[in-house]
Amino acid sequence: MGFNKVRLYLYYIVIFIISLGAFYAFHHITRKHPPDYLYTEKCILCAISSFFNLFVLYYHYTHAPHPKFVILKQRRISIYVHIFSGVIEFVTCWIAFWTGSAFIGRIASLAAILGHVPSAYYQTSIVFGAKALMVAGYLFAISLHLFSALHLFVEPSSVYWLLNMFLIHNIYVWCRVFYFFFGFAGLFKDTLYTASIWSSGLILFPAVLGISANMLFMGYVASSVILYLSIVRPNSIDRELFVGERTRDLLVNKALFDHWIKEKGRLATSSNEHHLTDKQKAKEVFDLLDADKSGYIDGEEVNHLLSEWKVAEAFMKRFSRFSQKGQVTYDEFYRHIWRLGETSMNIKKEGEIKENKAKARFIFDCLDSDSSGYIESFELQKLLIQWGLPENEVDDYLATDEDKMYSFDEFYHNMKPIWDFAYENMAINSKAAHAAQPPHPHSS
Repeated sequence: MGFNKVRLYLYYIVIFIISLGAFYAFHHITRKHPPDYLYTEKCILCAISSFFNLFVLYYHYTHAPHPKFVILKQRRISIYVHIFSGVIEFVTCWIAFWTGSAFIGRIASLAAILGHVPSAYYQTSIVFGAKALMVAGYLFAISLHLFSALHLFVEPSSVYWLLNMFLIHNIYVWCRVFYFFFGFAGLFKDTLYTASIWSSGLILFPAVLGISANMLFMGYVASSVILYLSIVRPNSIDRELFVGERTRDLLVNKALFDHWIKEKGRLATSSNEHHLTDKQKAKEVFDLLDADKSGYIDGEEVNHLLSEWKVAEAFMKRFSRFSQKGQVTYDEFYRHIWRLGETSMNIKKEGEIKENKAKARFIFDCLDSDSSGYIESFELQKLLIQWGLPENEVDDYLATDEDKMYSFDEFYHNMKPIWDFAYENMAINSKAAHAAQPPHPHSS
C-alpha cells in the first residue's frame, strides 16, 4: 500500500472521529430544546417540503435515471433501497404525525436507520460538486438524519424528533428546488450543484438544531478540509481536483487543459490563437508533438500528455490499451484526446422520439462517428466517465470487453441505461450543428 493511500485512510479515520464529535454536538444542542421547539415553523417547512417532493418524485418517475445508479448491480440495489426506504419513511412520517401512533413512528425511524441512511452513506463517493465541500456536507446531513432517526426509534411518540427526521430526509428535495431555480436564473453556473446542496442545508439545519446549526456545519466542513490538506498533503493538481467543481459531463479538468496550452506555449502561432478553429488548434499541438513529422504520435507521449491534464485514471488505462496497438494518428488524436474537454452529447435533437428503438438508434448513430455500424468500447468508457461514474466502476463495467466493438443490437438490448439517459440529456445546439452530422448508412 502506497504512503499516499495510508494518509488517505488516516484522513477517513479522523473524519469518522469528528463525525462522532458532531453527534455529541447534536445531542448537546437538542437536549436544551423544549418539545415544541419551532413547532409551527417546522410544520410549515414540512408541508412545503412535501409539496416539492411530489414534483421531484414525478420528475424521477418520468425521466431516465443517471447511469451511475444503475450500471452496476450493487449501485442498482443501493438506489432501489434508497428509493424504497425513502418512500416508506416519507409516508409513515405523515401517518405517524396525523395518528400519533408510536408503532408507525418506529417504522419510520427503522426505514431511515436500516435503509435510507446506509444507502446514502454508500452513495457519498459518487456525489457531484466540489468534493472538499460536498463530501463533508453530505456526511454532516446524513449523520444528522441518523441522529434524529435513532432518537425517534427510542422515543417513537415524539413529534419533535419526527419533524426533525422528516426535515433532514427532505434535504435532497430542496437541493433539486434550488438546482432548478439557480439554473433558471443563471446563478452559480460554475458551482451549481454545490451551491444547491449547501443552500438546502442552510435552510434545514437551523430548523433542526437552531441558530447555532450553520456555525456547527461550517466548522465541520472547515475541519474536514483542513484535515485533508494537512494529513493527505495533496500536490497542486490533486488539490485542484479536491476543491474544484465536479461536473456531470467533463472528462478532463478544463482548467488544467487551458493552463497547459498557455503555460507550455504549445501553439506555434500563439499570437493568433483566438483566430484558430478548434481543429486548427488541435493540429498545431499535434504537429508540435510529432517531432519527426511522421504523421504519428507515440502512444507513450500522449499518455504523458493525459497525465498532465489529470485525465481520469480509468480513461488512462483504457487509452493505454488503445495506444499500445500502434502509433496515434491526427484523426485519433482529435477524436479521442483533444475533444476530452467537450460535453458528453453535444448534438441537437430535432424532435422528440417516442419509440425506444428509435432513441437507441439515434444515440448509436451519434456515437458511431466513423459510420462503421459499430461503437468502440473505448468510446463508451469515455462517455461513462464523462457522466461522472467512478473510474473503478466504469472499468468494472467494461473490464471484460477489452477492445470489443458493439453492434446496434448489443447496444440496444444490453445498454438501455446509457442510450435512455443520453437521449434525455443531450445538449441543445443550433440546428446547423445537427445538419452538419452526416446521415448514417444504417439509420432507418
